[in-house]
Amino acid sequence: MKKIQLFRFMFLAMLPAFVLTSCRFEDEDYFGESAALRIEHSADQLKNQLVDAPNGWVMQYFCGTEVAQFEGFNLFARFENSNKVTLAGNHRYLRDGNQNKYTEASSVYEMLKEDGLVLAFNVWNDVLTPFVDPVSYSAAPQNIVKNGEGMKGDHNFVIMSTKDNEIILRGERHSAEVRLVKCDRTWQEYINDTEALKQSITNTNINDYYVVDADNDTLYFQSLRNGRFLYTDNLDKTKSVKVDSLACVFTPNGFRIEKQDSMNNYKFHEFTLTDDKSCLKSEDGNVKVVACWDTYAVSHAAIWKMDASMFTAEQQNLFTQIDAELKKQNSTWSLESIGIGQSTGSNKVLGLVLTFYTNTAKTKTNTAGLSMTMSKPAPEQISITCTEANKIDKNMENIKKKATNIEQLCRDFAALISGTYKMTPNNYFLPTGGQFDPINGGTTFKLN
Repeated sequence: MKKIQLFRFMFLAMLPAFVLTSCRFEDEDYFGESAALRIEHSADQLKNQLVDAPNGWVMQYFCGTEVAQFEGFNLFARFENSNKVTLAGNHRYLRDGNQNKYTEASSVYEMLKEDGLVLAFNVWNDVLTPFVDPVSYSAAPQNIVKNGEGMKGDHNFVIMSTKDNEIILRGERHSAEVRLVKCDRTWQEYINDTEALKQSITNTNINDYYVVDADNDTLYFQSLRNGRFLYTDNLDKTKSVKVDSLACVFTPNGFRIEKQDSMNNYKFHEFTLTDDKSCLKSEDGNVKVVACWDTYAVSHAAIWKMDASMFTAEQQNLFTQIDAELKKQNSTWSLESIGIGQSTGSNKVLGLVLTFYTNTAKTKTNTAGLSMTMSKPAPEQISITCTEANKIDKNMENIKKKATNIEQLCRDFAALISGTYKMTPNNYFLPTGGQFDPINGGTTFKLN
């Protein structure tokens, strides 16, 4: 404990010079004054900076120590010369039935002039203080709130660095990094835009991501949607050697982790969605985050229908023959599409799926399926095979009693698309189809 206190004293003792040489204050010449006056002037300038923000500030707030136990939180702050501060947020630890509801609360702030500048929120505020409360079991999971530490949040922050639009803070007690960045829109717009971005890059179907550096080495982010996720070398936890727990806040353009991390020699802190929406890239572009959409593509249950306009002559001929076979079962039936996915009848299969109309008005449909084996031989590659071992579902078994050739026709069609493909999805974070270009065997086709 003495070593920790000594380190803190030495560290804080260096802060006045550090702050005074920051981008914000570097034009002022106070070095002919005493240290106390320099800190006083620095405090005045910092306060002016805090107040001079028409839309206030986004506070990218983290709590805890080294291992992430909570996600990051977007709070909002508007400072006034009178030392009044209005904080806002919609996080899940708000009290009095306000969990996840947008809430504003006013209190006061101070600029403490200790060995360096400290931005302090020492009066209870409904938005911020629940993270600091040492005893409330209703505000956090019971296994976290113990020993008087609560969520290990801070309300006093050492000023680490400043720029015109950014102030980096460090929690005085628990040392979490907190970032203030000038808000460029209304707070509700920021919340809405951030939520829209989060929903566009995360979902319940795909929640794992490749992390690829400039040398094409690959690691993984696992469960990013939660805002507290694993940084690992293998998605199979039983095979992982590297497993770090990270926390992030989402932004209108991507997400930012609490503290800078690295992959090999490439550092990353914040990721931004690219213009083509294919991935997110780090500040210098040397690390990218790509959703594991290819894993989803080989296992999804939705039926992705083949674009008939891209059929070869042989595929079109088989389509016509399958349609004729269906009419042997029932003259009102007609083939609507051939696709890949999971059939809907009993004894359903994952593979080639016929969707067909079951009435003349073409308002009702049913499916029949032939299983195919699909795998991912490499990232962004899909392998499709069909052998005699692949079975048909119950619907096709019933149909083939009259339409005796339908199973073989489906197998012939499956043989035409068997091969290894490079897939280009129509959405890189939740595809509903895409184009398949052959690498070995098969033929180009598109699913929608």
